[in-house]
Amino acid sequence: MFQDEHFKEFMNYILDQGKVDLNEIYLKSVKDKSFLSNDVITKLYNSNFIGYGFFERYQQDLLQNYQIIKANELTDNFKQLSTPETFNEMVEKLKELTNITTKKEDGTQRYAKQLVEDLYSDEPVQRVKTKYKLMDYKIGGFEPSQLIVIAARPSVGKTGFALNMMWNIAKQGHQTSFFSIETTGKNILQRLLSTITGIELNRIKNVQDLTPNELTDLTGAIDQILKLGININDDSTTTPQDIRAQAMKHSDKPQVIFIDYLQLMETDTNVDRRVAVEKISRDLKIIANETGAIIVVLSQLNRGVESRNDKRPMLSDMKESGGIEADASMAMMLYRDDYYEQDEADESGKSIVECNIAKNKDGETGVIEFEFYKKTQRFFT
Repeated sequence: MFQDEHFKEFMNYILDQGKVDLNEIYLKSVKDKSFLSNDVITKLYNSNFIGYGFFERYQQDLLQNYQIIKANELTDNFKQLSTPETFNEMVEKLKELTNITTKKEDGTQRYAKQLVEDLYSDEPVQRVKTKYKLMDYKIGGFEPSQLIVIAARPSVGKTGFALNMMWNIAKQGHQTSFFSIETTGKNILQRLLSTITGIELNRIKNVQDLTPNELTDLTGAIDQILKLGININDDSTTTPQDIRAQAMKHSDKPQVIFIDYLQLMETDTNVDRRVAVEKISRDLKIIANETGAIIVVLSQLNRGVESRNDKRPMLSDMKESGGIEADASMAMMLYRDDYYEQDEADESGKSIVECNIAKNKDGETGVIEFEFYKKTQRFFT
């Protein structure tokens, strides 16, 4: 943050040394002509200390000056290349600038005050229910600022599971969004309509022999989706900045954002894919913490699960899993037998899906069984 290059080099030298040794500083000044001169160092050494109050005020003035200079630089850079990507980058960096402070807030005091307010408040604790009774009993519902991971092998049913959950949450008045990176928004809407109406997905897709009553049900369901303000986005280049933009929108209740799926998200850094996915995971956790939004992200499992006799997934099976496993407040792993044993598949399309709550920082873990009707994308406990 120093504008004067000599003072910047001086402070870097002190930080690198990890100590203030006057003899070494003097020798450095004598040998290195680009360093602070001996006269300046002597003047600093002999000056009177101005007192903590004045010092803190000077610190604050210098910080604000730095923020203004950097903000001007960022806006000038944006003017030179104005694109949606550079706009998002500018907003992100401006937000980082506003978070810089010279003081560290007393966190314990602040959290204690919040807790006391909660204890004596008549307002119910902010939890978002999934409306699956056994699941809500185990996890207590979702809480603001949580990052939830739903992981499974391809085609096990994680998108359908997420859509059922989103519909249950949207009906409670929460703002919900579904970022579909894998498939089109039209496909997501068709799946959601199948879930709501119970009309088979293939028939909705092919507009096949739909009766007048079914057409009425479908248009009624579309009207419900629009009234509830469910936001479906199918941008294949979705980044954490897009999620932040959604999470920062005003909402009276905690909003819930679904992402399908993590490994397909884009990042603005050119790094190894595993590192990129871990960075995205960390960014999503930070966004949840800063905005209070609940982020539910779907994740693929790696092929390692296929080589075991018992193919029920574990946390370590998450594709490029290191960061995801660590960042998640809760991790749910989906499994169904008939995914591997096609001969045992029910002709009606009914499957038993095991949802293993493998990680839960603030509640119970364990397995919950769901009845999954693939033809209508419906899940029941």
